[in-house]
Amino acid sequence: MKLFDIDVQKLIELLDKAKGNVYLVTDDGNKLNLKSKLCQLYGIRPLLEKAKNSKISAELNVENPEDELMFINYMMRK
Repeated sequence: MKLFDIDVQKLIELLDKAKGNVYLVTDDGNKLNLKSKLCQLYGIRPLLEKAKNSKISAELNVENPEDELMFINYMMRK
């Protein structure tokens, strides 16, 4: 699912609730596991902020169907 207008804090909260792996994939081919706190701390926040401002295009790949539904519900409520 493509990311647009991201509330980074809310996304981090959802990542904490997710049961399976959640990957951030950029147009450059970078794939980062957002379940890793190290990935979150090491630069995902600035990357997501750029996505929020439409400076980059990024998408989430969610392995667990329940988690995917949680993220879809969040995106639809915005």
